[in-house]
Amino acid sequence: ASLGSLVVGHRSRGQGETVELSAEAVALLQPHGVINVLLPYAETTEPMVIDSALFEQVLKHHCVVSMNITVYDGFDVSNLVSKSSGVSATISDGRSQWQVEADRMVNTALLPVELNAAICEGAAFARRITGQAWLT
Repeated sequence: ASLGSLVVGHRSRGQGETVELSAEAVALLQPHGVINVLLPYAETTEPMVIDSALFEQVLKHHCVVSMNITVYDGFDVSNLVSKSSGVSATISDGRSQWQVEADRMVNTALLPVELNAAICEGAAFARRITGQAWLT
């Protein structure tokens, strides 16, 4: 069975640092109410300041619960193959390996570490795979 959407390769930075989100990052998080999910966790809202580790946790839970996205933290991706029906890959936690198939797959290990840059690059990647103009 194929998964709808799969996020894999994420490695949490552990203890977060307080980050002021850029205007561009905030604008990218507004579609579909993502920014509203984050607001209760912000230290301030004007400008929006949030702990980067907390941002990761809240966004991950939002993806799983609200968007029906499967997330594998701390996994490595290999043997990525594009197919007409999506993608297949091998994922590993360092001890075991699994073959997975998904309609769409995002290897977050390729995203920048800095939070604002990661938001912008993640939105650009999502725009490329979905063709959604709202991610501009």
